[in-house]
Amino acid sequence: MKRRIKVTITDFEPLKENLNDPAEMALYESANGNTYDAEIEHDGYAVVDLSEDDYIELAPGEYQLMIEEWTNAGQVGELTLQTKSDPSDDKALLYRTVDTAGNEAQAPVSLPKQVVELVAKTWFGKKQKADADV
Repeated sequence: MKRRIKVTITDFEPLKENLNDPAEMALYESANGNTYDAEIEHDGYAVVDLSEDDYIELAPGEYQLMIEEWTNAGQVGELTLQTKSDPSDDKALLYRTVDTAGNEAQAPVSLPKQVVELVAKTWFGKKQKADADV
């Protein structure tokens, strides 16, 4: 499945250890900071086709999923909750509410993706049973 991602490599040392070809390393360096459509593999790695002949493979920590346009995330009473990637922070999402006419009811608020993930796990994750022996 193709998803929109932004290459966000912060440490090139692990790549340099695994890649012996300077031309291949240059592909990663030139892709860093850019947005692409990528195939996300079952193990979380993203494959980006840079051209017909060149591609890069990114580990989960080397890219961020991107939502470039306001996307409906659900309803809050009469208002629609919308989200998109925060253009000023690759690791955050913007949230806002709009009324039925599409007028902004609440200004966008930026939340780190990690906070959103933790809240989702807390609210919707499966509860673990406590051991009776403890």
